[in-house]
Amino acid sequence: MNAIFPLFCLTSQRAVVILTITPKTIKKTFMLNWRLAFLILLSFLISGCANHDRALEEILRLEDRRAPASAFAQFTKHQSAGVQRRAIIALGRVQDSEAVPMLAPFLESSEAATRVEAAFALGQLAQSQSTTLLLQRLTEEKDLEVRLALIEAVSKTANDSAPAVVSDQLLGWLNEQIPIVRAEAALAAARLAQRGFKKMEWSAPLAHLLQDTDEEARWRAAYALMRLHSGSHAPPDSTIAQKLLAVLGDRSTRVRMQAARALGVMKNTMALEPLTAAGKNDVAWRVRVNAAAALGNLDIPDLPARLALHDTSEHVRLTALRALGTATERMQKNGTLKETPPPTEFLKELLQASTSTWREQAAAAAALAQILRKDAIPDLARHVEHSHAIFRSRLAEAFGATGAAEAFPYLEKMSRDSATSVQIAALEGLPKLPASVQSKATPIYLAALQRGDAVITAIAAQNLAADSLQRRHHAAAIIAAYQKLRPPIAAEAAQMIFDALAQCGDLGARPLLENAVQFPDKLLARAAAGALKKLAGEDYSSRVTKETKPHQDFTSEEILRLAKAHATIQTNQGAIELEFFPEAAPLTALNFIRLARKGFFNGLLIHRVVPNFVIQTGDPRGDGWGSPGYSIRSEFSRRRYTRGMVGMASSGTDTEGCQFFITHSDQPHLDGRYTIFGRVTSGMDVVDALQVGDRMEKVMIQF
Repeated sequence: MNAIFPLFCLTSQRAVVILTITPKTIKKTFMLNWRLAFLILLSFLISGCANHDRALEEILRLEDRRAPASAFAQFTKHQSAGVQRRAIIALGRVQDSEAVPMLAPFLESSEAATRVEAAFALGQLAQSQSTTLLLQRLTEEKDLEVRLALIEAVSKTANDSAPAVVSDQLLGWLNEQIPIVRAEAALAAARLAQRGFKKMEWSAPLAHLLQDTDEEARWRAAYALMRLHSGSHAPPDSTIAQKLLAVLGDRSTRVRMQAARALGVMKNTMALEPLTAAGKNDVAWRVRVNAAAALGNLDIPDLPARLALHDTSEHVRLTALRALGTATERMQKNGTLKETPPPTEFLKELLQASTSTWREQAAAAAALAQILRKDAIPDLARHVEHSHAIFRSRLAEAFGATGAAEAFPYLEKMSRDSATSVQIAALEGLPKLPASVQSKATPIYLAALQRGDAVITAIAAQNLAADSLQRRHHAAAIIAAYQKLRPPIAAEAAQMIFDALAQCGDLGARPLLENAVQFPDKLLARAAAGALKKLAGEDYSSRVTKETKPHQDFTSEEILRLAKAHATIQTNQGAIELEFFPEAAPLTALNFIRLARKGFFNGLLIHRVVPNFVIQTGDPRGDGWGSPGYSIRSEFSRRRYTRGMVGMASSGTDTEGCQFFITHSDQPHLDGRYTIFGRVTSGMDVVDALQVGDRMEKVMIQF
């Protein structure tokens, strides 16, 4: 009998291990009846699958606790390559520099998939000593996917310690024959430039890529040129600008968007007419948004006539209004508008117009404050009783932007508004007013401490701590306010309060901070230890917990079930369908699904929209500071932020909770820095239509 029996082991990663055995082989191996041998081997395989799954679950639990790198050592030596790779991913996430020597040997693994994960993890750790190792491996690596991962990792670890070597390598990658390598090299140049590692000799090869046959290479090259020239004081290069102007007519929306951004940061006046045309006539609203923003970087007296202030897209109109305010303020300062009156009458009319949306009115108020300063206050004052809370919060921001003492009574009143978003904006606006009124603001901050709201307490505490003459006297009030707050206190608010207490310099805060060092949340404990270091000059880092206590538990069955889940977000503009990425962010997906099934998201505002960037929601407070009462861990992965990706908002690593965003377009600067846990599969037209003030009516989960 010569039958072949395939044995299947289904793992929690949905990978299938297939072993083929013959009765002859079994009989020879075990010297037993082949049927008995088959049963024995089958039992071993089943046991192996169970051990494999238990190992994956334990890695996930260690990662969730942010265990030190040493805790993963046993799994890096596991017999299963899948377990090893999962341990490598976890090591890249726990942000422990001790993981570098553990990861380095995996760059030599016989399995390309393992080398890819090791390269990505080393990039995430961002340790400069890894750069030489990564570059050396690149000279030997033949697998394309691994090479791309190594290039990405180099762009995250390299610094000025070896600028010539890295720059020479990058120039070589930009001229590679393989299109995706050229594209990845352009993205690497952008990452390096964003980190402050810039070489202008990269400009020419990047500009050459603008004519590449590969769309990925073209848009990434334009994006890299934007990053490279952003903040540069060098005179604009007309040759580079001409090549960017040529691709304003590219067939790809992504290329045109990034070309407009690059031309804007270069501030080359030859781009004036083409950007004006793109801002008014391009078929894609996302290109028109970028063109409007780019025009706002140019000093041109006739800017109002060039901006699409009456565009059919509200995204474009809002961007144009912001560009108008920022550019006019700048041109007033540098003297460009000496002979040209600012567009204040138009803005005043817009602020009053019943045909404009409240968002446009808020943008007009902000622009007026930037341009007129104290002279804008009478126009702003007419709207302090506006019915929309978000409008009032934007109005409070505008009062603060005037920088005028005359704005004080309005901000004082708004600091007691019924909406927390307005109170927060008022408290943040008061310090922007002249020193002559700051003494009158102190009672406002002290009163705010009594409200029992953690965010308002944190902002008031920071304002009091900024008073260099009296801050030591305010420490007791801040301590008392903190002790009255109902737990759990949001991580960002707690950190702000700790920082304020350290700045006050009163050792009376020491017991509170010493207690906070014992928190089971490593992030907060570290923040308290840092505050104590500043306050008392002592190192408390040894007292910080080595691991974080997770805020949610899970079972293997729940994680496995995520593969079948998808969501429908019903908004007032229509429905959005999502798929999840449980292989990349299992605990984030699980957290979202659990919250959705409780009805947590139902009725929540779209509280933030940045045109052609993101829409953001999921905040139970509605003011941008809300959380579910706990934080979850960041789950950064090799997935990238293309259009329609769903990511978690955060105020730093491991501070995610319930707020999430959806991208309007590719956002490479978010890659590896914000958790991606899903993607829009249907309804991007709805995402594009959403504005601040719209709502999620219901979030439904289907399995």
